[in-house]
Amino acid sequence: MHDNRTLYLEHGKPMLFGKERKRGIRLRGLDPEIVTLGEDGVTEDDVLRHDETKPAASLAYILSRMDYPDFPVPVGVLRAVERPTYDGIVQEQEALAIQRSGPGDLDKMFNSGDTWMVE
Repeated sequence: MHDNRTLYLEHGKPMLFGKERKRGIRLRGLDPEIVTLGEDGVTEDDVLRHDETKPAASLAYILSRMDYPDFPVPVGVLRAVERPTYDGIVQEQEALAIQRSGPGDLDKMFNSGDTWMVE
């Protein structure tokens, strides 16, 4: 019974589940559906293959919305995409600015150009 409730995700492999791994997930438009291999001409080629490195998050989102009892619960890595972190991008921008303009001088910046005294 447990085999029919769990879909173990493996990168590059078809999304098959069940005791004999004869049931699979395919998309009908943007909606997932359960199919059985051998019924209505369904083959392993009709079943989705898991690609955890896909840049778009749409398939990972669809998988995350699948829930028992309508679907087996997906277990494993839904998505593993390498992307720069926010702080990494900021540090890179700072290094480029220093390379172009030199290190900054906050005191010089505050006292340059038009300044005035407020009394």
